Amino acid sequence: MKLIKKQNSKKSILQKKFNAGAFVNNENSEYAKIQLFTKIQMIRYGYYRRSDLKKDKIKKIICNFNPFLKNINSSDPLIVSLKGLMKLFIGEIIEVSKQIMYEKKDNVQWLDNAIQPKHIYESIYRQFFKLF
Repeated sequence: MKLIKKQNSKKSILQKKFNAGAFVNNENSEYAKIQLFTKIQMIRYGYYRRSDLKKDKIKKIICNFNPFLKNINSSDPLIVSLKGLMKLFIGEIIEVSKQIMYEKKDNVQWLDNAIQPKHIYESIYRQFFKLF
């Protein structure tokens, strides 16, 4: 009986927060930002959301840098966090590369054309020197 009462009280607390507006989407939420995307940005965002880096590949990269971690489990939090960081880094490089294409006016239709290696090199250069 006590367990049921505790669950009901948690539900009532969540219901009160919801009614108070704690869970209402505001301008800073991710949903509001997605609403402002163009059609091409939405397509890229869809690819970004569906993309997946394989844990075995990340484990292999980690083992190349630190051989003592060769016995690490694939579901280790280190691999999961590096997987997320790598995905963010790649997404940022792609966005900066598209901005570089627009700045240099390399292609007439820069949104539809593929990124060239020179744009990727320059975006990595910019991201690296932004840190220092």
